[in-house]
Amino acid sequence: MAAKQLNMELFPLKENSQVPSCIHGPALLFERLDQSTKKARKFYACSAFRDRKECPFFQWVDEKIDHSSQSSTNISFSHRLLRKRYIEFKKQPRNNRHLCCTCGLLLLEDEVAKHQQEGHSLKQRIGLKELKSPSFLFTPLDNNKTFAQYLFSKSTVDFLLKTLEYLEFTHILCVGTPRIHEAIQNLKKSEHKIFSSMLLDLDERYAQFYPPALFTKYNMFNHHFFAPEGREKVSEFLKEGKDHVIMVTDPPFGGMVEALASSFTKLSSMWKEQADDGIKTHKGGGLLPTILFFPYFMEKRILEELPSLAMLDYKVDYDNHNLFNGQNKKKGSPVRIFTNISQVLFSLPLQDGYWFCEPCQRFSSHENWHCKDCGACTSKDGTKYVHCDACLRCVKPSRVHCFKCGTCQLIDHECGRKTAAGCHLCGELDHKRRDCPHRTDNYGEEILVNNRIRKRKKIFSPTISGKRHRMK
Repeated sequence: MAAKQLNMELFPLKENSQVPSCIHGPALLFERLDQSTKKARKFYACSAFRDRKECPFFQWVDEKIDHSSQSSTNISFSHRLLRKRYIEFKKQPRNNRHLCCTCGLLLLEDEVAKHQQEGHSLKQRIGLKELKSPSFLFTPLDNNKTFAQYLFSKSTVDFLLKTLEYLEFTHILCVGTPRIHEAIQNLKKSEHKIFSSMLLDLDERYAQFYPPALFTKYNMFNHHFFAPEGREKVSEFLKEGKDHVIMVTDPPFGGMVEALASSFTKLSSMWKEQADDGIKTHKGGGLLPTILFFPYFMEKRILEELPSLAMLDYKVDYDNHNLFNGQNKKKGSPVRIFTNISQVLFSLPLQDGYWFCEPCQRFSSHENWHCKDCGACTSKDGTKYVHCDACLRCVKPSRVHCFKCGTCQLIDHECGRKTAAGCHLCGELDHKRRDCPHRTDNYGEEILVNNRIRKRKKIFSPTISGKRHRMK
């Protein structure tokens, strides 16, 4: 029976437990209400894809695991063979160098005709210079929940590299940030050998361009290294960098924050294992130095799972996403930087309107004015917030205080309208998940966190006009 992953809970996996796998690595453990028995039931599902159309793997915990249907990788060629093909590809004359955009494969001369016959899209006459920037060659994989390859703009890359140089980090662990990695590799080939970098990504197409010391296929949702030597290469990289290592990561925004946090914690543990070799104490809340890219409206969930992080005002632009490009939006891109590095160390570009707030000891965006009442620069969404004396906090300019509701609301809101969170397991509104009668008793220390309910029931009351409250 197909299980709808609507109201479900994510659980941590016990060490050394037998876990089924799909082609994306070990599955994650969830729980949902089984409609047939009206009881909570646990199941394994793909860690990378929540959409069963993308990955159909599903396994009830209380049913026998079918190992015959499991696989740890879907690579058609080994990393070593892909690198051998890449060397042969470069030797071909430019007129014979073609990339299959459908397969993401650099084609050897005798393979072109077959891909053309199958109707694949080809990018022809690839120059050697183009091979230095594979993220510009490939068609981005834009599944928002798994790949979400929205690639950084040049201004964002330049800002980040300048910042990393100022912060004196030399070893950049690029988790899902291929454009940062290739920019660093191109710098190394020039006279500016400032950084070393290693790319961890689920997109195996990059294995053609980088050797195992510079790339390993990695699933950031379950901390799975697809190649046996992948973990070893990452450990060597972390050991070499010691206290000059930083993780720069750009996860899919539709992915599970809880799973990401677990993987980042495990990467940090790998880094800490090198402590005896000279890593200094880092006040990062258990994480290695980190720069994480995520939309500002996900701040609450990020800080719930990774409380050592703080959000900067810097608006991150992408080349291939209209909503994440400041040139196309009045308020600018909604994507921000989250970091466990002191905010005062990030010097945001003055030419873009950022300014340094002395009381906050950090840079703020041009519309983010310091509120003396709140004691902070409070704007988050790219608009100038206003202070409400009744609420004792700053609110969006589109909100006014409603004395009926006792809070700031939209002008045309319905007073008394409430949205009840209810139970994350069964969806009922009269109790929380911890009091759900459908819960099983074998939770113990396994409880981790609840996922959001995508659809929730709402309680309505008669409409009452709201009153505007003028701000000072």
